[in-house]
Amino acid sequence: MSSRILRPLRFVFLLAALVPALSATSVVPPSFPELVAEADAIYSGRVTAVEARRLTAPDGSPLIKTFVTFAVERVLKGAARESVTLELLGGQIGDDRLRIQGMPVFAVGDRDFVFVQRNGIQYCPLVALGHGRYRVLRDQASGRDYVARDNRRPLAATSDVELPLHGLPAGVAPARAAAPAAALSPDAFAAEIATEVARIPAVRERL
Repeated sequence: MSSRILRPLRFVFLLAALVPALSATSVVPPSFPELVAEADAIYSGRVTAVEARRLTAPDGSPLIKTFVTFAVERVLKGAARESVTLELLGGQIGDDRLRIQGMPVFAVGDRDFVFVQRNGIQYCPLVALGHGRYRVLRDQASGRDYVARDNRRPLAATSDVELPLHGLPAGVAPARAAAPAAALSPDAFAAEIATEVARIPAVRERL
């Protein structure tokens, strides 16, 4: 069997070993206060580079990680910086692919708010996987920028971060979360984040 065939198979075996452990840990959508509190840093910015690299796990197994670099436009929590590079487990190099269910996928030019947690330590450097990534999209009808979730559903209110990313619970009207005109603007979302960040010390003092 050629090495061309064997190499992808090694990644298949690695994926088989990883996915059960990752899938066994269900992601519970955080509340907005939890999302802000659990983030080590919160940035908004534009993706300037996406690079998948072959690496070696501590046990010697091959793996792929994707490095996503943002030009930081706003620092809403954490240290000031001009750029940040997130390390995400998974990615694709040629025919070799390591896909992690629920892992956000970024592309150069994306505009996002990211709620960063343990970057370089945990397999996804965002709070609760896709719940830690919010897109900035343009409404073609009005020319207005608005905030959407990782699944591209417009974010009508910060309380909507608790909704599942796939499907809506009973009693929630899809139209409420599906209208760009009703979604938060980037400035409004940033203001909500800043207000919640300011509340964190006071909350901790009461605990």
